[in-house]
Amino acid sequence: MSRKTNAAGGGKKGNEVDQEATLQAVVLADSFQNRFRPLTLEKPRCLLPLANTPLIEYTFEFLALAGVEDVYVFCSAHSDQIDEYIRNSKWSSSSSAFKRLQTIASPNSSSVGDAMRVLDAKQLITADFLLVSGDIVSNLPLEPILQEHRQRRLADKNAIMTMILREATPTHRTKSQEEKGVFLVDSKTMRCVYYEELNPNAKKKHISIPPELFKRHSELQIRADLIDCYVDICSPDVPALFTENFDYQQIRRHFVHGILQDYELYGKTIHCHIATDHYAARVRSLRTYDSVSRDIISRWTYPLCPDSNNYEGQNYRYQRGNIYKEDNVVLGRSCVIKPKTVIGGETNIGEGTVVGNSVIGKHCKIGKNVTIEGAYIWDSVVIEDNCIVRDSIIANNALLGAGSRVEDSAIVSFNVHLGPGTIISEKQRLTTYKRSRQSGGEDDSDEEDEESSEDEMEEKSTDEATVGVGGKGYLYVDSESEDEDETKFIDSLGPIYQMENLALSDSSISVLSSDEETGPVKEKRRRTSGSFATTASETDEDAWHKEAVASLRTALEKNHPVEVASLELNSLRMSSDASWQQVRRATAVAFIARLDDFIEQNQTAVVACGQVLGRWAPLLTRMIHGLNDQVDFLLLLQKECSSRAKGGSILLHTVQKLYDIDLIEEEAVNFWWNDKRSTENPDMAKVRTLTQKFVIWLAEAEEEDDEDEEESD
Repeated sequence: MSRKTNAAGGGKKGNEVDQEATLQAVVLADSFQNRFRPLTLEKPRCLLPLANTPLIEYTFEFLALAGVEDVYVFCSAHSDQIDEYIRNSKWSSSSSAFKRLQTIASPNSSSVGDAMRVLDAKQLITADFLLVSGDIVSNLPLEPILQEHRQRRLADKNAIMTMILREATPTHRTKSQEEKGVFLVDSKTMRCVYYEELNPNAKKKHISIPPELFKRHSELQIRADLIDCYVDICSPDVPALFTENFDYQQIRRHFVHGILQDYELYGKTIHCHIATDHYAARVRSLRTYDSVSRDIISRWTYPLCPDSNNYEGQNYRYQRGNIYKEDNVVLGRSCVIKPKTVIGGETNIGEGTVVGNSVIGKHCKIGKNVTIEGAYIWDSVVIEDNCIVRDSIIANNALLGAGSRVEDSAIVSFNVHLGPGTIISEKQRLTTYKRSRQSGGEDDSDEEDEESSEDEMEEKSTDEATVGVGGKGYLYVDSESEDEDETKFIDSLGPIYQMENLALSDSSISVLSSDEETGPVKEKRRRTSGSFATTASETDEDAWHKEAVASLRTALEKNHPVEVASLELNSLRMSSDASWQQVRRATAVAFIARLDDFIEQNQTAVVACGQVLGRWAPLLTRMIHGLNDQVDFLLLLQKECSSRAKGGSILLHTVQKLYDIDLIEEEAVNFWWNDKRSTENPDMAKVRTLTQKFVIWLAEAEEEDDEDEEESD
């Protein structure tokens, strides 16, 4: 292929960088991992559906919004599927946002380093380019970041890369468990001077920072609170440096770490842009698949939402409660569609079936009295009567026989059939294909290729002991499966990023002095106040409660950043092994006290609730993990309001606001209202009197929605 006439940044005289060069992007369609097996034995991860849209569509939308004109999609496995998909997509049409969209097939590549060396050999990169994965979902505007990078390159041609990172708490649900990076950043220039990736399974729980870095830089930030989606703005020097160093395989662990460590040798610098708003996440595991799906449904990724209908052929309509339905969906009269659900077109759902917090694809046939909760049902799936599917993935063309049950975190891959009454246990994975083991030496890479080309797959006979009589498929067992997938992937609102494995306190950072090597100092746990020490008449739980309330009250009164308050609260929780119920109790006390403060200052309850709950909603999402937690939190709020003079008004507007911002579901409100504990004493019964109007309104609104659906059907 002929090269473009505009030269790369390295080809300019002096420090000149071509500001008018075509913006290029390289999309790594391969993950070089095995976390989605056995699904990716038959289909590449970038083409798997996320909220009923192929993953790569989110990547292309992200690049189009950034003004990218030339896109090179690097493929190792399943390159024929990816190429065919792109050729038939809107991105290859005459009206496409891209001037050039080309796939690069390299079946022998097994790492990012191999991909970079292939790109360098082909000489396709002619200017600074974006390097992204084919599984990113982001609405982050890149134009100002690109301009910042270009200005930096004008001043210094050795500034070869800008890593785009998203600020978040260590417990954020879209952070990876497996890749825990620590960035040392110069506060003034945002230059990254040190990077280290910690393995959560290793004994080492601290990092050793060269002391000379503190002599060269007057102010350094140690950042472990960043979501790294591997979105980088690179100069053409980057692929060339990979070619020079064949031991560079991974972009962070090897390339970034090596370039920073060997600064004296190469003289190249890497900078960071740390975003504090907008959305950015990678679907790098089953856990983040669930987390990002929920974020899309909850509209955190707007405009990348189902009802934007960016993908060809979609016609979703948004309904209250974050329900999205396409045309020609047939619902039985007695079926129940709960909030946070997506249903594709031409799907039939039978009488008595209950669907909630789930995604159902196109052309599915769901029988009668089926329960689907927290599940992902892809296209053309048949689920017969009386089945139960919870927190699992059911891939295209699968069939679940009558009375079957699929337990948490299971995967039923493409074309698998379950016989009647079959039970698939938690975390089991079923497939109709196996990957042939290749002979040869061991690969010492930590990330192995999860996708397998078609000639590596062979059909295996059915195991009826697993899939039932008349079923098709067998139990897939992969000894190389990564630890992150052995956890319950659906628990997305829990602490994905385990702080006990990486707590950047005094004990986790070791600084080497120029004279001697010093080990980690003893950990010092910070107490908010010495007055909360446990006395003989006070239990540990009471002491923890007081300290947590004091911490939250301080954060609310001084308007601390939400992420800082969340980190402080989570640290307190883990230091004493407190339960989430204790966390919700302390939060209810602190929040109601703060709302009461505002009301005493002559502010109305509706305004106070809007200000406090609107701003602190992200904190609440981290402690409310399901329907039972929602009911529990409402009871705790009610109990705290029952002792306040304006408690009735505070409770009404608090419940209404929590419902409006989708933290509390209608079903939770109804369960709470009918719970005997909500009227266990006169004060509890009295304080909820005003809220009765809101509960009645919810019931009437639900009846109107049901009538509208019946008319449309």
